[in-house]
Amino acid sequence: MKRGLLIALALVVALIVLLPLRIVFDMAGLGERGVSARSIEGSIWSGTVRDLRIGRLSLGDLDAGLSPGGLLRGEWALAMTRASDAPGQPPLAFDLASSGDSIAMRGANGDIATADLFAPLPLRSISLDGVDIAFTGKRCVQASGAVRVNIEQSLFGLTLQRGLSGNLRCDGSDLLVPLKGQSGLEQMDIRIAGTGRYTADFRLGGLAASAGTALSALGFRQQGDAMTIRINGRF
Repeated sequence: MKRGLLIALALVVALIVLLPLRIVFDMAGLGERGVSARSIEGSIWSGTVRDLRIGRLSLGDLDAGLSPGGLLRGEWALAMTRASDAPGQPPLAFDLASSGDSIAMRGANGDIATADLFAPLPLRSISLDGVDIAFTGKRCVQASGAVRVNIEQSLFGLTLQRGLSGNLRCDGSDLLVPLKGQSGLEQMDIRIAGTGRYTADFRLGGLAASAGTALSALGFRQQGDAMTIRINGRF
């Protein structure tokens, strides 16, 4: 009987160790919160998520494993890092946690490509430094850390190699990302609602008169001594 119990215990442990990572995604209800992937490979402790997406935002291929600490906190938490078989990609690491109607990204560091989310603005990527974001239902309940939006080297004659940066925070029920350029004349406020909709208000000051025509063609409007544009979209 003792031998049978040991064999049964070994089988249970083996099943737990070999449970597919896909089960965690399903049990955490990540799909219901706009998180998707092209495919999910491996076990709950050591797997790979191919083309992880939060809405329309692609985070690429990530190695993932279940965090035991998350289970102790009563949540599903996956520790994610840029996949080891994705050479040439910038580093990225964070924890993705889900519990009840709450979802959170914790300790996020690295770069995420923005593709055409903010078109016609030539934004290339977003850099995260110690970023924590949590939503309960459709309400932002926690937001901290530094964010930098990286822009193409030249924007209508402006050199913005250092991008625009700032510290994110909750503002009412929304996530607010207030950003400024090095000169302080370039400003961008990104407001993200729990529904996935976002608004980006971009303001450029100190421009040469010749830049006005090109900016107007892209949808910018004169507002005082600056050119402004509002971009609405959904992740």
